[in-house]
Amino acid sequence: MVTLIKVLTAFASFILCLLLAGCGVDSDVGVDQEPASNPEVPEQTPAPESNVAPAAAITEVAVVQPILSMTEHEDYEVDLVEPITFTVVTYNVENLFDADGVSMFDDYKVNSGYTPRKLLTKLQSIASVLKSVDGGDAPEIVLFQELEADFTPESTVEDYDAFLEMYSDTTVADMLDAEWSDGYAGYPASAWLLKALADEGLTGYHVVTAEYRGAGSGSAHTNAIFSTFPIISHQAHPLVLARDIIEAELEVEGQSLFVYVNHWKSGASNPNLEPVRVENAKVLRRLIDARLVADPQADIIIAGDLNSHYNHSALFPNMVTGVNDILGSTGIESFNEADLYNLWFELAPEARYSEVWRGRIGSLMHVLITQGLYDDSGISYIDGSFDKLVIPGINADTIGRPIRWHSTGETGGGVSDHFPVYARFSVGAFKATAALSIGENVSSYEYPLTVAQFNGDLNLTDGNFLNSLSDVELIPYVGQLYTVDAVIESIRPLRLKVGRRTWPAYYSDPSYIEEGGLPFYMKNHRGQARLVVQSNFYRGKSQLIVEDILGAWSWSEAIIASAISVYYLANEGISCCCGIL
Repeated sequence: MVTLIKVLTAFASFILCLLLAGCGVDSDVGVDQEPASNPEVPEQTPAPESNVAPAAAITEVAVVQPILSMTEHEDYEVDLVEPITFTVVTYNVENLFDADGVSMFDDYKVNSGYTPRKLLTKLQSIASVLKSVDGGDAPEIVLFQELEADFTPESTVEDYDAFLEMYSDTTVADMLDAEWSDGYAGYPASAWLLKALADEGLTGYHVVTAEYRGAGSGSAHTNAIFSTFPIISHQAHPLVLARDIIEAELEVEGQSLFVYVNHWKSGASNPNLEPVRVENAKVLRRLIDARLVADPQADIIIAGDLNSHYNHSALFPNMVTGVNDILGSTGIESFNEADLYNLWFELAPEARYSEVWRGRIGSLMHVLITQGLYDDSGISYIDGSFDKLVIPGINADTIGRPIRWHSTGETGGGVSDHFPVYARFSVGAFKATAALSIGENVSSYEYPLTVAQFNGDLNLTDGNFLNSLSDVELIPYVGQLYTVDAVIESIRPLRLKVGRRTWPAYYSDPSYIEEGGLPFYMKNHRGQARLVVQSNFYRGKSQLIVEDILGAWSWSEAIIASAISVYYLANEGISCCCGIL
């Protein structure tokens, strides 16, 4: 708008100058002076003063003051003010534990094999994921789940800025590897994460976490808020068998933004645990109601791992659900039936997922917003900006599933079993870019996401070479897909014999262990099945995950395949002791 005004003003001034020049006006004669008489040219009518008003909405461009007249144009300067925009990310980082060896989980206790070097791998992976937001700029607000609750009282960091300043001359990579000192052991996961982000240029965060409530709380994790905006106040609200809700008021360019960070009771697929999540939802609902009573147009973001799907009531129609029935999360963007809009409805149904479990997509990570983010003041949601953060090769595998964390070997690997989700916001009026959601396309089932249904080229290679590798040597191959000729030794538990090695196994799709799946090959093909498998670790032990069943095989086929594999591996510089491994 401002640009158009400037162009029109300049053009009008130019035309006026031409007309005046044509009338014989001297260069030192002002336009308010009466020109010399000319019988052939009619007297010029003075240009009227402009009544252009300032821009109505900050979502366009603000004008500092109105343009008074074209005669004043040369002395007038227009300031272009871009709307303040920012990104909110919510991220379950899956067991980000510190390095003190004191833990509720056995995998992270002293002598468990968990080391500072593995913590470094975890931190660097998280930083790589977050650095991909906004082209390398720091997301202004990150709402974390599954940072380790602080089990060592001496590890509390009172001043995070002072912590960063103390170690400004070194890096987190050096601290957790070459320069490791027992004096570092007490630092909590939040401090390590802050340092790792700072080393990658993601700086300026204020940090709050829920305080450790003791081993009796039953919770190994805590939530955290990392905000580049000032945190005016915050409070932790305990939940039954779940992590404390952190309620905080942030100041964004003079505007109040209220955030609620959640991590409800786990077990989304277990209906028996839903009553616990119902109680979790009741606590959150009371907090939101109190805030909206005080200000019906309050700008509120509710985020985190609710351990519930956006369509939970459709998946479990015969029971009361926390996320839909108690909290009231819907896909109705007009807010005429409910006061919480679930941003999952910004995406197509098949794209509504933040994790994949047993071959089915799930939407446990959420961002819910209130009507205040749709009005003409304060803070607004940027329409259509919600999405999940999927980075193939970093936090996602070939077909778009999260690469979960494991702590095997010297370094560990993977990132998290959840994708982070994010949305963008601005200071100023809401501006719709598409039709408002009416809560359509709510599926009553979970969409599959499996290798069997993947339409792209997987470029699968023979996985027989995995048999000769130790668990440490297997680490580089985690998350990759291979074909193997296996003999199914048992279904429950699932065990596969590949060559001479027997593997504990799992399945990406429950149908694989049902009649017609692997049991069929046990009954009809002596247990022989050609499989697509993924190399994986579970609780520190190697395993194979069955990703697809290609059919039966014969021993003659296996011999040929193994010979080809040996030849291939030899040419790749990998040796093995025999043809059938």
